Parts: sequence; C-alpha cells; structure tokens
Amino acid sequence: MIKKLLKSAFTLSEVLIALTVIGVIAAITVPMIIQGTQKSTVEVRLKSFYSKINQAMLRSYVDNGEIPELARSDYNYNQNLQWLQTHILPYMSYISASNCNDPNQYRKNAVCVQLTNGELFEFVVDYNGADILFFPDGKWLNIQKEPRVQRRVFPFQFSKRAQGMDDTVIKSKIFVEPYSYTWNGSKSDLYNNSNYGCKNGKKGKWFCGKIIQDNGWTIPDDYPW
Repeated sequence: MIKKLLKSAFTLSEVLIALTVIGVIAAITVPMIIQGTQKSTVEVRLKSFYSKINQAMLRSYVDNGEIPELARSDYNYNQNLQWLQTHILPYMSYISASNCNDPNQYRKNAVCVQLTNGELFEFVVDYNGADILFFPDGKWLNIQKEPRVQRRVFPFQFSKRAQGMDDTVIKSKIFVEPYSYTWNGSKSDLYNNSNYGCKNGKKGKWFCGKIIQDNGWTIPDDYPW
C-alpha cells in the first residue's frame, strides 16, 4: 500500500516545476489585477469629482445668480480663495483650503482644497480662465515635472477663452469640464497636441481627462497608463 502511494506521489522535481509555473502565472496576473484596480479607482473618482463640482456650480447659480465672467488677469491668492468660497466651497464637503506652495511661478497663487473623502484639487485663475487640477489620491504633485502624471492628476477648466485674451469665445462658461483648451476636436490632437497632448514623453499631459470623458469615463485601451 505504501509503495503504491509513493509511486503515485509527486517527485521533488515535479513539485518544483509546478511551483515555477504558478510563480510565472502569478507574476503575470497579479500586476494586471493591481493595474485594473488602480484604473477602476481613477475612473470612479474622476467621474464623481466631475459630478460633484458641477453640482456645486449649479447650487451656486441657484443661490447667487449667474456666475460673473472671470477678469482677464491673474488672480492673487485671496481672489482665488474668495471665488471658491462663493461658488464652490459652500457646496462641497472639504477639510481645508490653503496655498498649494506651487513652485511654478505662474501658479504660486493657487488654492489647494483637501476634500473629506481624501481627494484634492488645485484652483487658480489666470488671464484666460480657471484651471482646476484634480488629484484622485489626495497628493499634490507638479504636473510639469513628475513622471506618470497621467495616473495621478487630471486637469479641468472653467470659463476658458478659446484663443487667449483677444478672443471673445469662452468655453465651459457655466460648467467645469476636463481640460480641452486649444483642442482642435480630433482624437489625434488629444494625444499628440504639442503643448497638452496625453502621450508619454510630453510634459503636463493636460488632455488626459478629456480622453477618459470621451470614452464614457472609462480609461481606453490606448491610454498611456
């Protein structure tokens, strides 16, 4: 009986082969599972932020009337904070609103708002409208310098002048939308735009959120994750 059991048992080499196969499969599937979870989290938080901030804008409109056009100038920190305190902060759950200490000179007056769910957004008004950077993981980073920013920060815009100070065309005047300033309307430009394209090797990647929105708030297969 014992001899039969020994003959039917796995040899040491067979066990090692089986463990090796299992290890290879795990090495392939575990990163895919982790990446899928990360993508799903970003998708949910991105869509939720878009909804919440526009609900805040709508409630502000009901309480305060039409939101006045932004001045054609860079706002200082107090002006940025005052705008948020009027139109956004009373209608969103947040912990704090403070200076981001952004090392970029043109964003030194930005306000960072820490939300109660752990997320963070940065708000600043410059000469052509308002920029809003959303950080799903709640950690601020420099969008021009940090690697893989297309996973960790997603720009939005409000009341952007389409071609700069001399143009009267204003995009997203009454609502916040994913950043699409100067976008020509083509899918190719979302990836390859010389200033804002969402493509590895480019700085900023400001159009990344727009790509996800246009795909039904789902990260597409060709997204540079």
